[in-house]
Amino acid sequence: MRVFASIALVSSLIFPAVVRSQEAQVVAPRERLVLSAGAGSTVRQFVGMRLGAEYNLTRLDRVLGVRLHLSGFWTPSQTVSQPSILYGDGSRFIGFGQQSDLDVGVTASLAPWPRAHLTPYVLGGVAALEQWISGSGYYRRADGTIAAAAPLRNARGMFTAVVGAGLRARIGARLWQLELRELPGSQSAVSLGTAIRF
Repeated sequence: MRVFASIALVSSLIFPAVVRSQEAQVVAPRERLVLSAGAGSTVRQFVGMRLGAEYNLTRLDRVLGVRLHLSGFWTPSQTVSQPSILYGDGSRFIGFGQQSDLDVGVTASLAPWPRAHLTPYVLGGVAALEQWISGSGYYRRADGTIAAAAPLRNARGMFTAVVGAGLRARIGARLWQLELRELPGSQSAVSLGTAIRF
């Protein structure tokens, strides 16, 4: 979360001219749907891609915004190796598998200069997360011997927080959004999206 706050703070210091140009941006009332794609990683160090859609319940030129989101996260099969303390100092978990996530939720965003051509924002909210993990793995002691097998098959649903920060920029007639987003204890991702008029 400190990274998100730092990005928002630095952005506000680097782009002071944005404040003077707030009235220059015109936000179309129909710009409520944002489609995005990006990449991220899970707590098990699986790396994958994220696709998302956000529907803004409030106009994008408001300081405080509320939106509904739906996103999917998928990783191809890959090997992961992590330190573990289950079998003594120096033991590791080694596994092979993949993960798929689907989350739907509501988030609120705070943008200090919502009408500017470039504005940072922070967001927070809650999501219902459904997660599927499949694969296999084992724990290895520091001396190299196998301690125990550990199947990676798991399916679970839970509620989780959503935190993040981003930048919105209008380039020509199109609104773009670069966002860092984290579901603590599950995944983090960076994505690029654009507003769709309908």
